[in-house]
Amino acid sequence: MNKNKILKKLRKNWAKNISIIGIIENYGLKESFQAGESILITVNTDHLWCYPAAENKEELKELLKKFQYRTLYFASLEDWMLPVISQKREIEWELKTERLILVEKAAVKAELEHNKRIENERSIESEFKIRDLEAKDADFIFAHSHYQDFTSKAYIRERIAADCSAGIIINGELAAWGLTHDDGALGFIHVREAFRKRGFARLIMQKLISDKRKDRKDIFLNVEPDNFKAKKLFSSLGFEFDRMISWIKLK
Repeated sequence: MNKNKILKKLRKNWAKNISIIGIIENYGLKESFQAGESILITVNTDHLWCYPAAENKEELKELLKKFQYRTLYFASLEDWMLPVISQKREIEWELKTERLILVEKAAVKAELEHNKRIENERSIESEFKIRDLEAKDADFIFAHSHYQDFTSKAYIRERIAADCSAGIIINGELAAWGLTHDDGALGFIHVREAFRKRGFARLIMQKLISDKRKDRKDIFLNVEPDNFKAKKLFSSLGFEFDRMISWIKLK
């Protein structure tokens, strides 16, 4: 199947396949396999990743036979897929998250609120500035990341160049930031400790939402289940829980 046919098929179950749709739109695909109503693709980003869009265990098993484990990196996996894919292999690492999706009505509200907040901040803080991130910011962002085992400076630099991003500058310092992942999910939301409790995370999120809406892109993110503070923020912006999703690397 070619790229357009695959995307058309995946969009029939948009929420379930939102991540794989995003990765194909952003990076294309290297290979694809089909079994019944299920599809599996591989794509090169920071690694060669495998994205399955499987309807049931039987079709997933058939896809894996065709795929022959060309890579050990697997993305956007539902819980039921994990034992089928690992097949008694040891999992070197797993990043388990909750996928949250923003509905359109909430996106409009967030964009309007963002525009008002920008004006307020500028009137209060003369040295306040919010801007797109730049390649030179990547090293600083990586140094402050809690996910250094799962990312790299090169990946951050590439994502800054490829998609929307936001950075808040206070007195010349990068105080807070956010960008997107390779599948288009919002991520890397971080506020440095000295600048917290000022609503900057919300402001970053609102800018990213606004930019995504202008580009007519899906708005979603992944958050670790125990990150209650972030989940509270995302819920207040209108994000709704979709499903549990994991990224894994097999040994």
